[in-house]
Amino acid sequence: MKSQDRTGRWFALKRKSGSSELVAIAVLSLSVSIFALLCYLFPLNHIPAPSGPFGVGFKTFEIVNSSPGLIEKMDLFDSDLIRLDIWYPAINTDESEMKPWIDDDPVFFNGFGMVTGYPSWLFEHLHLVKTNSFIDAAPLNQSSRWPVVIILLGWSSISELHTSLAEELASNGYVVACIEHPGACTVVSFSNGETHYFLGNDLIERFSDFERENMVSLIASYLANDIDYAIDFLRMLTDDKYSEFYGRLDLENVSLYGHSGGGAVALEYAQRQRVNSIVLADPTVDAFCVDNHSWAFETPLLLMRTAEWTSHMGETGIESLFRYSALPSFDLRIEEMRHVEFAMIRNLSPLTYFFGETGRFMNKRDSMKILDRTVLMFLETVNGSRSIDSLADFSEGIPELDLRVLD
Repeated sequence: MKSQDRTGRWFALKRKSGSSELVAIAVLSLSVSIFALLCYLFPLNHIPAPSGPFGVGFKTFEIVNSSPGLIEKMDLFDSDLIRLDIWYPAINTDESEMKPWIDDDPVFFNGFGMVTGYPSWLFEHLHLVKTNSFIDAAPLNQSSRWPVVIILLGWSSISELHTSLAEELASNGYVVACIEHPGACTVVSFSNGETHYFLGNDLIERFSDFERENMVSLIASYLANDIDYAIDFLRMLTDDKYSEFYGRLDLENVSLYGHSGGGAVALEYAQRQRVNSIVLADPTVDAFCVDNHSWAFETPLLLMRTAEWTSHMGETGIESLFRYSALPSFDLRIEEMRHVEFAMIRNLSPLTYFFGETGRFMNKRDSMKILDRTVLMFLETVNGSRSIDSLADFSEGIPELDLRVLD
C-alpha cells in the first residue's frame, strides 16, 4: 500500500509538473506573440544611412512671416512666424546629439492622429527611430559653396517626413531647407508656446464659391511667398561674417522639390523667379495645366508620378508641364506606389499597407533610397557633374521605374 501511495503521489506530482510546463509554454507563446505584434505595430524603422561622404547637421529656425493673415478671402488666422528646418554638410558629428526622427512631443502624436485617423498612441514610439542627422553640428568648412534645395511640403505634412531625402542630399554637399507653414502642416510649434494644427483636408471644398483651380492657385500663390522669406533668411546667414554658414550657401543655385500641394507652390514660384531646377512628386497641377492659362517656367524638370496620380493629372496635364520645361527633363512613373509615400508614410505604421494606403514598392528593402538617389542624380545632371544617361541607366535596373528622357 505504501508503495502504491508513493506511486500515486509520483503520478500526481508528474501531472502537476506537466500542467505547469504547459502553462509556462502557453504564457511564453502568448508573450512572443504579443511581442511580435508590438514590433509590427511599433517598428523602429531607422532611417538608412545616406550615400554621401559628409556628415549631416540639422538646425531649426523661426523666421518672420512678413505678411500674416493668410488669404483675405478665406478669413483665416495666420501666425507671424514660419519654421525653417535645414540639413547641411557637417563635421564632428560625434560631438553633437543625434536628432530623433520625430520629437518626443505629444503635439506631434496628436497631430498625426488628427490627420491619419489612427489613435495617437500608435505614433508615440517614433521618437526612438534613429536618423543620421546631428543637432547643431558644426557646418563643414570648405572653399566651395553648397547648392540649396528647398522642400515644399504636401498638404498636412511636416519636414521630418522628408528626412531620408534631406540627409541623402546634405551628405552629398547640398543644403536642404524645409518650410513649415502653420495651418498647412500636420502641426507646427514655436518657442513662444504657439501650436498650430492642420486646418483640414476639406479646406478647399469649404469655400464652394471658388472653382477648385482658382482656390489651388490662391493658396499656392500665398505659400510661394514663404520661399522668398526662406531665401532672404539663408542669404542673411551666408552674408553674416559671424554666422557658421558665412560664405557657404550658393543662392544662385536654388532648386525646388515639391510634393503634392507643394508642387503647386513650386510651379507658382518658378513663374516669379528663376530657379536652377524643379522636382515635382505627384504635384497638384489643377491651376496650371489648363489650355487657357498662360504660364511658363522654362526650368529643367523631374516629374515623379505614381499610377494613382497619373489618372488624377491626366496625360494632357503631364504634357503641359513638359511643354514649358527646359532640358534636361525627365518623366518618371513609379509602379506599385501610392501618392502619400513620397512623405515616408510607410515608416509611420505598417497599418498603412494593411489598409491599402501604401503600395508594394515601399516594401522593397531599398525603395526609399532609390527615390532619394533618383532626385540626387537629377540634380547632379542639371549641375553638369553627371551625364544625362546616368539616370536612365539607373532606372533600367529597377522594374517599378519607367523613365522617359525628354530630348
